[in-house]
Amino acid sequence: MCYISGMLTFKKKNISIYLPFAVIILSLIALALYEAGIISIPSHRAQPLNKVSFENYIYPEEYNYAPNLLLVNKDYHISEDYPLDIVFYRETDVPMNAVITEDYGRMSDYIRNELGERLYVSSSYRSQEDQERIYNEEGPDIAAVPGESEHQTGLALDVYAMYFAGAAFPDCGVGQFVLNNCSQFGFIIRYPYGAEDITGFSYEPWHIRYVGYPHAQIISDSHLTLEEYLDSFEVGSWYSYDSYYIARLPEDELLIPEELSGYEVTVSPDNTGFAIVTINTDV
Repeated sequence: MCYISGMLTFKKKNISIYLPFAVIILSLIALALYEAGIISIPSHRAQPLNKVSFENYIYPEEYNYAPNLLLVNKDYHISEDYPLDIVFYRETDVPMNAVITEDYGRMSDYIRNELGERLYVSSSYRSQEDQERIYNEEGPDIAAVPGESEHQTGLALDVYAMYFAGAAFPDCGVGQFVLNNCSQFGFIIRYPYGAEDITGFSYEPWHIRYVGYPHAQIISDSHLTLEEYLDSFEVGSWYSYDSYYIARLPEDELLIPEELSGYEVTVSPDNTGFAIVTINTDV
């Protein structure tokens, strides 16, 4: 019994000697992956938006229009003649909404320069005719009904990495980077895992959707879908996030706080009769 006890003590000592080294090595690996952008530390801020109040409101003298928060799903369709500014990305044959090209380019460049990999687009903007053709070819189990597809806004992209497409996209470093960090570039994973009852679509880690900053960061930090994010606003109330002030207002009553009238105002219709008004006080 003494011999066995001595052996157990010896093994425990060996484990205790090597355990700190193992922890250090694993920590260094995690740090390297984090600095490379392959993994990220998730935020646990449950409510990044803070409700604020103002006394006087006026109509803005001028504002920027951005369609980045259009909600398109089974309940809110996009009409065939909705005005969109569709351009070709960097002299390629990939059509996108003009509002997303700069930030998608930044993300693509970062992946190429920092990770040594490339991000590709398999599907981007689709016309009504394109969506009808795809729907007829693939059927309702795979393709969205024409008018219900985000691709018709030009704000959604199906992306992939070499040898890793579709459901396999998260299995590579590029896929992990996009899943964990695309919000820094204004994109969200539009159809996250476990949200099928809310979005109406199954998990699609390859389908990214541009909503712009700071909205992408708020959605990511709060673990929300776009539907939930829009519903989180009390219509007519104002909220702050870092240097931004945000409100969901009726499209025909875009009143902003008089105190903020000198800053950059962006109006984004959400396709439900309301618009998200974003004021950046850091510009």
